[in-house]
Amino acid sequence: MPGDIHDGGQESKVYCSWADLMVRVPIKDIDHIEIFVKDRQDAAKWYEKVFGLVPVARLEQWASTGPLIIGNTNESIKLALFNGVKDNDGSVNRIAFSTSGERFVDFLNGLENTPVYFRQHRVTKKDLSDHNLSFSIYFDDPDGNKLELTSYDYEYVRSAL
Repeated sequence: MPGDIHDGGQESKVYCSWADLMVRVPIKDIDHIEIFVKDRQDAAKWYEKVFGLVPVARLEQWASTGPLIIGNTNESIKLALFNGVKDNDGSVNRIAFSTSGERFVDFLNGLENTPVYFRQHRVTKKDLSDHNLSFSIYFDDPDGNKLELTSYDYEYVRSAL
């Protein structure tokens, strides 16, 4: 946690280890990832079309004053959609979603009908990244948030291409 210390007119940053501040807290999973979008409803429609994420009914009341929470059916993945523009504070660089080899290949095949873009370039199967242990494809959501879809079913994807 940064803190400002003034010493002789010079400012320096002091970073403390979390271990110095508190006890270790075992975590179960990542609850949600916050992203900033121009229009939450438009963004929610896009995430539903591309990933099947839908508003989480039990958290809908937050949408009136806070984020619109969308997620998959078992809520193992949730995104908190906030209206606004992301600060350049280094918070989230990319959101990587994992899927099965079969779903990954389906996504690649669907790129002809559901266009996605990376830096204003339309993404095609040719943009596939082979990481030798996994395959990934990179693209942006309509608000410029960087996304990745990856599959560790390497042999399945390789043989399906």
